[in-house]
Amino acid sequence: MINYELSKEQKLLQDSVYESSRSMDISLPFLNRWKYMANTGIIGTCINRAYGGSDLGAFEMLLALEAMAKGNTDNGLSFAIAAHTLACVIPIYQYGTEKQKQKFLPQLISGDLIAANAMTESESGSDAFNLQTKAVKNGSNYLLNGTKTFVSNNEPSGLALTYAATNSDKGFFGGITCFLVERENYSTGSPFKKMGLESCSLGEIYFNNTELTSDNILGEVGGGGPIFNHSMEWERICLAGIHIGAMERILAKTIEFTKQRKSQGQSIAKFQSISHALAEMQVLLEVSKSYSYKVAWMLDRKQNVSKESAITKLFVSNSVKKFMLQAMQIFGGYGYISEYGIEQEVRDALASSLYSGTSEIQKNIIASNLGI
Repeated sequence: MINYELSKEQKLLQDSVYESSRSMDISLPFLNRWKYMANTGIIGTCINRAYGGSDLGAFEMLLALEAMAKGNTDNGLSFAIAAHTLACVIPIYQYGTEKQKQKFLPQLISGDLIAANAMTESESGSDAFNLQTKAVKNGSNYLLNGTKTFVSNNEPSGLALTYAATNSDKGFFGGITCFLVERENYSTGSPFKKMGLESCSLGEIYFNNTELTSDNILGEVGGGGPIFNHSMEWERICLAGIHIGAMERILAKTIEFTKQRKSQGQSIAKFQSISHALAEMQVLLEVSKSYSYKVAWMLDRKQNVSKESAITKLFVSNSVKKFMLQAMQIFGGYGYISEYGIEQEVRDALASSLYSGTSEIQKNIIASNLGI
C-alpha cells in the first residue's frame, strides 16, 4: 500500500529547496542562478554520497523539483536543471564506470559542469529510431559525425550524452551507443529563439570527425537504446515535479487575485463561474500530483513503469496547459499583459507536450502496453 504522507526528512527536503528557490535573485545571470540552485543539493538528490549526492530516490527527486518550481518564477531554469539531472546525471550514475562517475558526477552535482542530452536530430525526433549521427570504428577508437538539434543546455554545456548509430542494421536496440563527449570535442550553434522557457538554452550540437575512445562509451557498445529509454522514464515521471510546483505557485497567486479583484462591489472569488474555475484548477493539480507520486514510488521499487511514465507525461502535460490557460481567463486582460506573469506561464506550459517525447508518442507507448 502506498503511503503518500511525507516523512519528516522529505518535508525538510521540500522546505529547504523551496525556501532557497524562493529567495533566489532571478536578476542574476543564468550561470549564477544555476550554481545557486546546485548548492541546495537538488541535482545530487538521487546520487550516492560518495559522489557528493544525498542517496535518496526518484520520489524525493520529484519532491525537490516540485519545491524548486514552486519557489521561483523562472520555469526555464527549473526545466534546464531537470533536463540536466534526469537525462544526464542519472544515466551516468546508473550506467557509468567507476572512472566515469568519479570524473563527472561531483562536477555535475556541484554545478561546475552542465550536461546536455543529445538525441534528437532534424530527421529523427521523438521516434529516435532513425539516427543519422554515426560513430564509425577507427582502429580501437570511434569517429563521431553528425548534428543534434533541440538540445537543452546546448550553449552552457561542458558534456554531451550523445546517442549515435554504431550498427544501423540492428536499429534502436543493439545499434545505438551512448557516448560521453566533452566540450572540446563538439561545437554548438546559437540558441534558438523560442516562445517560452527562455532562460533554458536550446539549440544544435555539431560533431566533426570527433575521435572517441572506449572511455567515452556509457554502458556498452549497442546499449544506448535501453539507456535512453530508462532515462526518459525518469524524465517523464520526475519532470512532472516542475509542472506541479508551477501549478501550486500560480493557484495561490490566482486565488489571491480573485480575492482582491472587485466587481459589482465584491471580490470576484464570490462569483460561481470563478470559484468553479478555481475548483477545476485544484482538481488538475491534485490528480497530477497524486498520480506522479504513485509512479515515482513505483520507479523507486524498480517496477515496470513504461506505461505509467507515459501516462504521467501525457496527463500532466495536458493538465498544466489547461491550468495556465484557466488562470489567464480568470485574470482576464491582466493575464494577457506581461506585468502579472500569467502570459509567461502559458507560453512556458505549451512546450510541455513537446519535450521528452510528444503527447502523440506517449499515446503510442500507452497503446503498445495495451497490446494495440
